[in-house]
Amino acid sequence: MKNSFSRFWKFLAGEKWLLLLCLVLGFLSWQGIRKNTGFEVSVPGVAVEVDVPEGWAVLEKSVNDVSILFRGAREDIRYLDNGRQLRVVVPVSDPVAGEELHFKLSEKFLQNPTATKAVRFSPPEIFVRLDREGERLLPVKAAISGTLPEGVEVDRIVCTPASVRVSGAEQVLDKMQNIRTEAVNLDARQISFKESVQVALPQSGRIKVDPAWVTVDFFLVQHNGTQEFDNIPVRILSAPGETRIMTLSPQAVKIEVTGPKDRIEQMRTAEVFAYVNCADLQESTSYDLPVAIHLPSGLKLVKAVPAAIHVDIEN
Repeated sequence: MKNSFSRFWKFLAGEKWLLLLCLVLGFLSWQGIRKNTGFEVSVPGVAVEVDVPEGWAVLEKSVNDVSILFRGAREDIRYLDNGRQLRVVVPVSDPVAGEELHFKLSEKFLQNPTATKAVRFSPPEIFVRLDREGERLLPVKAAISGTLPEGVEVDRIVCTPASVRVSGAEQVLDKMQNIRTEAVNLDARQISFKESVQVALPQSGRIKVDPAWVTVDFFLVQHNGTQEFDNIPVRILSAPGETRIMTLSPQAVKIEVTGPKDRIEQMRTAEVFAYVNCADLQESTSYDLPVAIHLPSGLKLVKAVPAAIHVDIEN
């Protein structure tokens, strides 16, 4: 035995270059294996679902999604696709209503179409509580966000259908008086409008809604303001080629207008056109004519003072 060991060392000493080559090749092989299997990536937001028996629903769940650290070859890591193909499904058999169940998350709960290995879950465990499944018909209320322009208000909101069928844990349903839609933004809305909106699912418990989308009609009204404008000049509307002298008394009027407050605030007196129509007057005499007022769009005339203008026509 001693002679065999001695001969082996003499062989290695004589073939030291071969030994060195073997060490180099071994090191390169190890590096290649580590390079192809040692990639790691953390994928956040992997959905966690609880698979419950028929007639049961999730009452409480500690987490809705987890982050998972994966290890594997470069190609497999690339196919993880930001977690869209991944799901954690925790099955529950023989549940007891209200009992808190704890599960340590592991690869056996993971639906993973790639060859990567799940190294670590964060958080590492989940607890759930179940309840008997119930069903209720609940009215739908539209949720809103944003701010309407000044002077515009919501008159009424109508959801169609007015109620939806909601199923889930009985304890959750018992506390619900209605169910709301996803928020509809009202920024810069000026007139009534209609939108198709998804029903928002509560965070507590697993809730099912039928139908999942409703139509919401928003009926908006504009609160008008009023304002007076003085010294609006009155012009004469005459026939083409008119050469007679026409004198107005008074030559200016005061007007009161109504409309959206922001539109009134933006209006300038130069945008108002006040006139008397003398185009059809054949006799050269005196007349009392109504004053006509032309306003920018969106505004209405409340009154003009005076309402009539005295016109003297001379040859």
